[in-house]
Amino acid sequence: MLKALHHVNLIVSDMEKTKAFYNGILGLPIALETVIEDAEFSRGVGLPNTKVIATFFQLPNNPGLIETFQYVRPADGKPLPTDKKANDAGWTHICFQVDDVDQEVKALEGKGISFLSTPVTIAKTHPQFAGVRFCYFLGPDREVIEILQG
Repeated sequence: MLKALHHVNLIVSDMEKTKAFYNGILGLPIALETVIEDAEFSRGVGLPNTKVIATFFQLPNNPGLIETFQYVRPADGKPLPTDKKANDAGWTHICFQVDDVDQEVKALEGKGISFLSTPVTIAKTHPQFAGVRFCYFLGPDREVIEILQG
């Protein structure tokens, strides 16, 4: 039986840029930094002779983590496609709840973040999400991040 979300994983191209973004800009504390170079890990991920630099970021008000891996070996991974759209199959984004989406947009823009749109508001007539406000921005490897109010 599933008990709780433990972590989500993000493959990154540059761990220093990732730490500067998730810790420095978004303010997520670093829970753990390590290097994983282990035969069983390699077998588990299905890639021989694997070595990863791993950084785990603590989520706010949540025991879950964002686990980031920079593959040192093998280093031939592909970046996210530049034409990836919100309706493409697979995981598409991670969302952080905020108290005031407009205030958070201003704060993040002040730190150099560009948003994909201004905040949007779901119609008041929607039966479940009436008045919910959100917007998306991109992380250092073009991963989509959402902030949501409501």
